[in-house]
Amino acid sequence: MSQVAKRASLLETNRRPAFFYRSAREGMQDLLTRLRVTDSRGILLPAYIGWSAREGSGVFDPVQGVGMHAEFYGLHDDLSVDVEEITALARTGEFGVLVVIHYFGRALAQMAEIRRVCDSHGMLLVEDLAHAFFTSVVGRSAGVYGDVGVFSLHKMFPIPVGGMVTYAAGIPMRGATSTASELANSIIDYDWTAISERRRENFLGLSGRLSSLPECGDDFHLIWPELNRTDVPQTLPVYVSGEIRDAVYSTMNEQGFGMVSLYHTLIPEVRQDHPELVRLSRHIINFPCHQDVAESDLDELVASFRRALRQC
Repeated sequence: MSQVAKRASLLETNRRPAFFYRSAREGMQDLLTRLRVTDSRGILLPAYIGWSAREGSGVFDPVQGVGMHAEFYGLHDDLSVDVEEITALARTGEFGVLVVIHYFGRALAQMAEIRRVCDSHGMLLVEDLAHAFFTSVVGRSAGVYGDVGVFSLHKMFPIPVGGMVTYAAGIPMRGATSTASELANSIIDYDWTAISERRRENFLGLSGRLSSLPECGDDFHLIWPELNRTDVPQTLPVYVSGEIRDAVYSTMNEQGFGMVSLYHTLIPEVRQDHPELVRLSRHIINFPCHQDVAESDLDELVASFRRALRQC
């Protein structure tokens, strides 16, 4: 006859161990270093990976740091995954790790298919959640299928540094050690649900205002025209037509509006084989929609964008 305890006491039930690092790339390098001990196969990465002279590449630098062979798979115009290409590469048996990126906080819709590919070919599935902390922990539409989740905490919270790596039940973690365990206290101090709601409201407010600028014609379009119920955005990405993205970015920042151009330059390793993604990287600009942005800021943000389009 079975018995039921007064309280939960089984340590492994729904456990997803978390380790904290000074940066996401430090956590990624720790993971790959330990994997290399038991698996000499390579790693599959999406071809849309950014680089800057100041910061390098957050996801690719650790791969190079451990000397891991890498191949890059293609993405569609909306940055969704080409599952057929992933499947073909997995069938070669040359790869032990597959990395997917939830760009700008939007959960990839093909995760169930990708999970099946990894299971069929004995590959570890790593979800890059650098932009998707809140989509994962509040929305629960990202970070669900992966064996490992990699987070960049300083991109989500008002802290100067911080990364986190989480592991699904049953994934070996031998040797994993936090180098910045105090970060757990830093992020638990915040109301994650309230932050998520503010980010979603800002995204919807901005996208609605941008959609009502008919006089701009074909000057831009929204990369992410709809917000799924469970997604929490990191930024609002917009495709700027022509060759004026950098000028719009500079003009708006000079006016005090903190625009960014994420992935403005792709790593050299993908530029020859993925020219369509290189072109895409030259057109996207990102509006801030973080929790510090007030509703009263949205009109001025959009007005600044409108002026910049006219000037450039």
